[in-house]
Amino acid sequence: MEYPNVTITAEAPPADPVAGPDWTNRLLVVFAIVAMGFGVAATSGLWSAPGARIIAPNTPDAFHYTWWLGHTPHAISQGESPFFTRDMNWPTGVSAMNNTTLLLPAVLLFPVTALGGPMLTLNLLNFLALPLCFAGAYWALRRPLELPTGPAAVGAACFAISPAVVNSLTGHITMSLAGSLPVLIGLSIQAWRVDRPAGRTGLWLGLVALAQVFTGEEVLFQAGLGALLVLLSAAVSRPRLIRSAAPRLARHLGLAFAVFLPVAAYPLFLQFFGPLKHHGSPFLPDYYAADVTAFTTATRGVLLHSQEAVQRSEQFPGGIEEHLAYLGWPLVILCLATLVLGRKRMAVQCAAVGLLVSAVLSLGAKLWVDGVQTTIGGPYRILRDLPVTEASLASRFGLLVAVFAAALLALAVHQLSTARFPFAALTAAVMCLLPLLPAKIPTVEAPDVPAYFTGKAQELPKGTNALVLPFPLPGTAHVMYWQSQADYRFEMPGGYFLGPNAEGEARISGGPPLPTAQLLADVQRTGEMPFIDEAARAQARRDLQTWQTEMIILGPDYHYEALKEVVTKLVGTPPQTHSGVNIWMAPRPSGN
Repeated sequence: MEYPNVTITAEAPPADPVAGPDWTNRLLVVFAIVAMGFGVAATSGLWSAPGARIIAPNTPDAFHYTWWLGHTPHAISQGESPFFTRDMNWPTGVSAMNNTTLLLPAVLLFPVTALGGPMLTLNLLNFLALPLCFAGAYWALRRPLELPTGPAAVGAACFAISPAVVNSLTGHITMSLAGSLPVLIGLSIQAWRVDRPAGRTGLWLGLVALAQVFTGEEVLFQAGLGALLVLLSAAVSRPRLIRSAAPRLARHLGLAFAVFLPVAAYPLFLQFFGPLKHHGSPFLPDYYAADVTAFTTATRGVLLHSQEAVQRSEQFPGGIEEHLAYLGWPLVILCLATLVLGRKRMAVQCAAVGLLVSAVLSLGAKLWVDGVQTTIGGPYRILRDLPVTEASLASRFGLLVAVFAAALLALAVHQLSTARFPFAALTAAVMCLLPLLPAKIPTVEAPDVPAYFTGKAQELPKGTNALVLPFPLPGTAHVMYWQSQADYRFEMPGGYFLGPNAEGEARISGGPPLPTAQLLADVQRTGEMPFIDEAARAQARRDLQTWQTEMIILGPDYHYEALKEVVTKLVGTPPQTHSGVNIWMAPRPSGN
């Protein structure tokens, strides 16, 4: 028999004065608050100097984000498009929509950037990421799933302090700003589950999706996948319910797209069809994935870990920012037990299917087992080459795993607390949250900015073309921070970004560098002095002309002396010293 009015709720039993006592609910909230305290404290290494410290070791990505956090409001204030710039990678430029650029946070937090600089803004986002994830998950568990305060708080804390969120703070802030992930899934459930006055659900669905597309598209993609998995699971479980809800769902989705498309259509057109569109991924497609053992192997990112576990996790592909799968044995066991015991409940079915599918996808196209890549293919290989998923990494699905695991934890705790097992509910909450408590995230001082960039460089005529050394590449992304501190007064070749090569394939820093850029990059990498002859000098003049370079600025670098010598030989004149940098005026082209 079908039940058309069945909803995707926690399906609580009738009110019982013994079931779910208030003290249990209050203790669950306390546990969640304590867990969140550990989560917030994970960023405490930034608090002593939030405008001058960065999370380590993935500092290049931090400089990438600070550049965009400063540049977006700067471009808007100058009447320029925030979606395209030539301030780096001159003269080709960079497409903001094809990079992780935090466009919306950059605009919303412009007052913070104006007062304290983009590094302060980035660290404010690092601080806010976990509370925002907690708030988003709490709303989704309280409203669409209609869970009481205690279980919802425990589930929300589980998601917010998960390694999927915390480890992403190491250079992948767009993945940590995932509070909208459970919200979007929750809104999509409301779109087919219940009627809302005047299409309010569709309106909010469009607005939240719009905010997320300008914060981080990968999270939006995962939200869409998660919502689809829930809908398909519900359709199998309650086909009549979903059939009857189809008109309501279509109406809400129509309103959502009506809100979303007028604002997002043009930026997305630039991303997929603009002059700097690209396809594929610059990363090895079969490399970044979750190890099969990663779900139960602690990383150094959690407080309770053994040295043996850390050594094992360090063999997993990628850095800690890609190690997102860890749930811990208690949560894994609880999820399995909840599925077995609650398999007839639609909420459990949907969360379990979402967890299983996202976990399998996170394993990648070729399975990793204990740090060794096997030849065993994974289902992700089916999605790997599709237009949208080709740009994503399998390991990132750990974020969706964490959402569904948190939902199953909340459902289990609620069921236990309302079935006259309050101590079991409290024990389950503690046992599952304890292994996830995050350790303090390592931080380092940001490198000093030469005084020239905070002084004389700000007096340069707007649009000055400068070749800044060391040449801006991923390993020298701090040069982009120098440019931001100079208020973007000059344009420069190079940078740390994604752009197309000659074949339109996505590459870090775009296509192959000009010969002079490659020569300089080799010097700053090795410190070895190349042979400079007239052919090299002629090539340098041609490349400087291509870049329309007016001046060359050399700042501090490991191989500063070698760079200084090679530039002097290429240009033919010694530099002038200004406030911690060396400056050469670019030679004029022959005949001018």
